[in-house]
Amino acid sequence: MPIKITSQGASGEGIAESTVIQETPTPATDGAQVIFTVASAYVAGTLKVFLDGLRQIPTTDFSETTTTTFTMVVAPDSDEVLRVDYLKA
Repeated sequence: MPIKITSQGASGEGIAESTVIQETPTPATDGAQVIFTVASAYVAGTLKVFLDGLRQIPTTDFSETTTTTFTMVVAPDSDEVLRVDYLKA
């Protein structure tokens, strides 16, 4: 289950930012799928992708394609674990 972290804005007005940590994107890894979807829209540039616990390099290993999808350069195998962290838009 993803972890949601919230923090109060510097002005103390109660404006919160939400960070999603260790979410499993869909669909499941299968060795063929390269486009994955996250549960909520993310702020561009905040998506962090981890494959088997190793952080992937933007533009080298994956690219952000929309505010809710990203594309892996190489399809993860079915036995590989894909997780993402991001700041919700």
